[in-house]
Amino acid sequence: MHHKSLLAMLISAAMLVGCGSSDDDSSTDITQPDSGTPTTPVSEYNHQVTGLAVYQGALFGATVCADLNKNLACDTDEPYSITDNEGNYQVDWNSEIETPDYYLVANWEAAKATQAIRARSLALNIKNSTTRSAPKSIVSDAGKGTLIASPQYNGAINNLTHIKLSRVMEMKSQNLSDSEINQLSTQLDGLLATLYQLDTATLYAVSAEASATASFIRLEYAIAYLQQVIATQIPNLIAAEIIINAIYAELWQILSDSGLSAEEFFSTDVFTLAANILFSDAAIALGFTELPIDSRILSQNDWDIVLGNIINENGFTNTLSLTLSSDVNAFSIQNADNTKALNWVYRQPNLEFAFEVTLREDEEDDTQTECWNKTDKRWYTEDNGPVIEPTITGNTFNTVYAGANVPITIDIDKITGANNSEYWQSVLNMSPEILKLDTLTWPDTLYRLNITQTADVMCRVVDDYQTYELSSFVTEETFSTTMIAEILFDFYFPDNISIDEENQTIALLDDDGSIEQRFQMTKSNSPSDQLLIEVAEIVEGSAQQYVYPDYFVLDNQQLIEVELNKAMQTSTANNVSVTFDNNTGFTQTLYQHLYDQVKPLIFGQ
Repeated sequence: MHHKSLLAMLISAAMLVGCGSSDDDSSTDITQPDSGTPTTPVSEYNHQVTGLAVYQGALFGATVCADLNKNLACDTDEPYSITDNEGNYQVDWNSEIETPDYYLVANWEAAKATQAIRARSLALNIKNSTTRSAPKSIVSDAGKGTLIASPQYNGAINNLTHIKLSRVMEMKSQNLSDSEINQLSTQLDGLLATLYQLDTATLYAVSAEASATASFIRLEYAIAYLQQVIATQIPNLIAAEIIINAIYAELWQILSDSGLSAEEFFSTDVFTLAANILFSDAAIALGFTELPIDSRILSQNDWDIVLGNIINENGFTNTLSLTLSSDVNAFSIQNADNTKALNWVYRQPNLEFAFEVTLREDEEDDTQTECWNKTDKRWYTEDNGPVIEPTITGNTFNTVYAGANVPITIDIDKITGANNSEYWQSVLNMSPEILKLDTLTWPDTLYRLNITQTADVMCRVVDDYQTYELSSFVTEETFSTTMIAEILFDFYFPDNISIDEENQTIALLDDDGSIEQRFQMTKSNSPSDQLLIEVAEIVEGSAQQYVYPDYFVLDNQQLIEVELNKAMQTSTANNVSVTFDNNTGFTQTLYQHLYDQVKPLIFGQ
């Protein structure tokens, strides 16, 4: 069957060839096959985009491309040009698409990573979880700069177009509706116009000069920093702009007071904490979060612990105070039930002692102290003086010295993960070996107390202060070292005492004429603007700062004994006070540990 079919086909083909070669041309017309409808030649469209690329000034020599595949990169097959000295560019290309959809991308080699801001690890409790990722910085650690823009802004490429397109892309990735995107975009335009003090109609037409101003750059850093801080935690896509708009004036005041550039400010822990406190308060007030945005910021629970320890009738409870210097080391602590206090002092080269004192228990103290109020020019007790309620701002507790109304601030540094904290390990390494503090397992969270008292406070016990009558001829000018020596050291006066009026020193002598003790008298002005006499024992080295002097004021021919609580700031490296939650009984563990280490030195043991 197969062979027959093939033969038939060959015969048919031969017959057709024979007919086609006939000499009678007139009988048959040759018809060409139909080629179909002719195809219209493909049209190409010419495209051109011109604009200005700026970033902290004109971008010279930057590569600007039409990102046709919208991958936020300039691929080798995408049209591009190089910006001139003033940041101008022109990109030309042809395509078969009449209205192409594309982004504008500018790439350049930056001098340094001006926006590679490292955001601190945070601890947020947010109302709505988010899968947002932290944004890339405009300038990478390697110094590669990238700006993006939508072509709708007449070819402008700058920090504001970068913010706008980045946010819009994120809105689309969140599957927001067109109306939601339009609403958020319009709100973002308004926020940026307010922050940068620009007209909304021309918001994205940023000049090279404007982009290089200090106000523009500091906002750029603030938004970039805060965006990295909150992006992975707060779902609102324009939260950074909303928050900064709420605390604009306060943030710039802190930055201005710091004396740092915006770059330095947002790269320094102490200032990022100050900024984050502002950001956190605003984020909470605006309903973005319920807890502080930074793990270093105290929550309400933290404050309950700290204030419970430092504001009570028993003094500072659950608190260890350390002095760590080259020639003086010391500690003080109260036991868990606040019935005893343990103190230890070591002073170079060979003075070391410890003492444990019993604190008053269930015993009323009727002693009243009154302090001089410089403004009202009178003495006030805690009960009859002006009342100023304490406040909390960020990590700072603000109060006043009762009666005197001198401001006192207690700044709290929250130390989390104390047993692995670099700072706390450095403190333990500085502590004397005898204390063996590094052998303890510390509470996970410690709170370092930094206390500042802004001015001297002068006080005395009501109706129970020592007075000394002076001769009528004694004045502030004529009051001498000899006079104070005769009053205070009458047992030695005049035979066993040496007085140096020129240097205002007093030396107490034994029967052999050897010096037992030396004292320095100093005249100054008291908070009451009267003559203040200070008498302090003279000791060697930095231990001098731990000597408690005696103070007297000259008042109407009387020398009146007073207490002077000097202005102070404890936030120095060699003064460390930490308080902690005692929910695990650590206070008694620490107290017993320290007691065991210094027990042989305790008086009476």
